Amino acid sequence: MTGLDLLAEEHRADDDFFPLLLVDAVLTGAKGLNLWSSFRTPPPQRSARLYRALVEGRLAAAVSGGLLPTADPYVYTLSITAREGIALETVERAAADEIDRIAREGVTAEELDKARNQLRARLVFENDSVTNIAHQLGFFETVASVDLFLSVGDRIRAVTREQVADAAARVLRPANRTVGWFKPTSSAC
Repeated sequence: MTGLDLLAEEHRADDDFFPLLLVDAVLTGAKGLNLWSSFRTPPPQRSARLYRALVEGRLAAAVSGGLLPTADPYVYTLSITAREGIALETVERAAADEIDRIAREGVTAEELDKARNQLRARLVFENDSVTNIAHQLGFFETVASVDLFLSVGDRIRAVTREQVADAAARVLRPANRTVGWFKPTSSAC
């Protein structure tokens, strides 16, 4: 397993958070923003860039990403589980190539539309109960405000390809990456 953490250089949640949420949806599949319920249902990944490059490319068994709103600078995390027998260096290089490509080229109009639609659908399904809505209201009040929660759908809809490209180029730079590998060793017990 390898993880790539990409730290925003400064707190830019107002400017970069929603474009980066769409970048994550394109790279790893659209996830919602509800800590209470988002991670119970895996995101749709079959068309996600890292899924296609790594899982369909037979380099990895799984990929996932995570970006959550926070009060302070946020970390975008990618987690990749390498297939047995595949060198971690190979997996890291293939992942870095896709990350570099999105940082260099941005996303297509079709990818952006699909990511927007998937994110908006996740938001609807996450607010299917009073408990989930209450959780979201409390969570958003601690990291920003309830107004941010109420504007999430509109903010996602308003993101442009240019904003996605700018945020990706700024945040997904190699200098912002921290890469860690977890390489199990066999234990002789």
